[in-house]
Amino acid sequence: MTYTTQQFTVDELGFIQIALTKVLAAVARGELDLNQLAREELANRGLDKSGDWVGFDKARVIHNVQSPTHRSET
Repeated sequence: MTYTTQQFTVDELGFIQIALTKVLAAVARGELDLNQLAREELANRGLDKSGDWVGFDKARVIHNVQSPTHRSET
């Protein structure tokens, strides 16, 4: 398996190989924004755009993501 990106290895991109076909098709059709999904996930982990810990509140601001109801800063 090869990909057009030179920045990441095939092993680092391996998650894409196990993605459901319907998810990959939705992404290809523009129905699912992987950039937005990545921002939401980084915010949920409390990380900035470089992957550095900044805390949940600051990460939500950085990524312009609404606060999830199940997560709180402690």
